[in-house]
Amino acid sequence: MSMLLITHDLGVVAEMADYVVVMYCGKVIEEAPVLSLFRNPKHPYTQGLLKSRLVIGRRAERLYSIPGQVPSPVGLGDACHFSDRCGHCMDICRSKRPH
Repeated sequence: MSMLLITHDLGVVAEMADYVVVMYCGKVIEEAPVLSLFRNPKHPYTQGLLKSRLVIGRRAERLYSIPGQVPSPVGLGDACHFSDRCGHCMDICRSKRPH
């Protein structure tokens, strides 16, 4: 049996999925087996999603929020769509999406 689960709640993903595909602005930015993704997220957007989840036993005054705004889907071009919100952005990110 297969199931497609679309969510920002990575806690649900951890419980329900074996394999994860992370998308941003309609493009795949990272994919991996769920345990691998949680242990070693590669893309800064995935890292931000993981930082923003509730963790039982971890006290937080406020949940982490990825800074910035989601870009307009019109005319995004070839750049990494997350580059304007990314703390790790390099010059190449503004001209080419990572693969």
